[in-house]
Amino acid sequence: MRKLHYMLYLVLISLLSWECERGMPVDQGVLVSTEWLKGQLNDPLCIVLHAGTREGFDSLHIAGARLILPEDFVASGSGLRNELPAIDTVVDLLRKAGVNKDSRMVLCYESERLISRTSRVYLTLVHAGLAGQTHVLDGGLPAWVEEGNETSDLPTDHPMGDLEALEPVPVLISASELERNRWSPDLVVIDARSQEEYHGTPVTGEEAAEGGHVEGAYSLPYQSILLEDKPYLFKNNAELEKLFRESGMDRDKTTVVYCGSGVRASVSYLTASHLGYPVLLYDGSFEEWDSLGLPMTGAVVPPASLDLPDEVDQPEENE
Repeated sequence: MRKLHYMLYLVLISLLSWECERGMPVDQGVLVSTEWLKGQLNDPLCIVLHAGTREGFDSLHIAGARLILPEDFVASGSGLRNELPAIDTVVDLLRKAGVNKDSRMVLCYESERLISRTSRVYLTLVHAGLAGQTHVLDGGLPAWVEEGNETSDLPTDHPMGDLEALEPVPVLISASELERNRWSPDLVVIDARSQEEYHGTPVTGEEAAEGGHVEGAYSLPYQSILLEDKPYLFKNNAELEKLFRESGMDRDKTTVVYCGSGVRASVSYLTASHLGYPVLLYDGSFEEWDSLGLPMTGAVVPPASLDLPDEVDQPEENE
C-alpha cells in the first residue's frame, strides 16, 4: 500500500511540474470558474469540450465548444457496466474533437444530470495521462448561461488534432486489492452513494434486508459535494475540505471512492483530485463487491438522528 501511495505522490509531483513548465497556475485546481474560462477563450490552446448530447449541443453550447459524448468514454467487457476504454480509443476521440498535444481542455457538462458522466470523462483523461491538460467548468453550461455569457447553436469547424498517446496513470483499484488493504492505516474508503443505499433496507415482516456497504467504508454522498439550491455548482473549497475531513479523508492517506457501478463516485474522484488528495476509484463498486460476496456491513437501521434527504430521481447519475 505504501508503494501505491508513493506512486500517486510521484504522479502528482510530475503534473505540478508540467503545469509550471506550461505557465499554468498550479493553484487553480481542476475545477475552474466561468470567470477564469472567459479569460482563456481567446487562447488558441484552450478547447472547451461540451460533454452532453447531440440534441443539447445543437440547441445550445458555449460559443466555440466542441461536442464529446460521455458514453464514448466508457467501455464494458468483463462483466462490469463501466470500465476504462483503451487509451488509443480515448486519443482518437479527442483528436476528432480537435485536441492537440499542447491543448488545454475544459470539460463543460451540459446539465446537472451529466455531472457524474463528465466527471467520469475526467477520470478517463487522467488515466490517459492528460490530467495536467484537463479542467472541468464548475457549474457547467447552466452556470455559463445563467451569467449571460456568449453561447451558440452553430457547429464548430476545426481540423483533426495531433494528440499522441501518453503513458497510462493508475486511477483504479481492484476488488482484490481493496479487500487486502481496506484496513490499512494508509487507506480511507468512501461510499459516494446516498445514505439510504449506504445503510440499506432493514428486514421487515414482509421483505428481507437489502443493501449495505463495503465493510469499513465511510459515507459521503456525492450530492453533498454540490450546492443544495444550485446542484449544478460545487461547494467552495473550504466547505469541501470540511466535508472531506469529517468523512475521514486525509492527504497523507490514499482515498478509495466507490458507488453503485463507478459513475457517481467519479464526482468524488474529481473533487478529491481538485483539492490535491491522493485518490483511486474502485470501478466495480458495490455492484461487484456484493456479487463477489466480499465483506460488507449489511442493511442496518439508520441512526434515529440521521436526517435522510428526499432525493430527486436522477437516472443519468443513479449508477
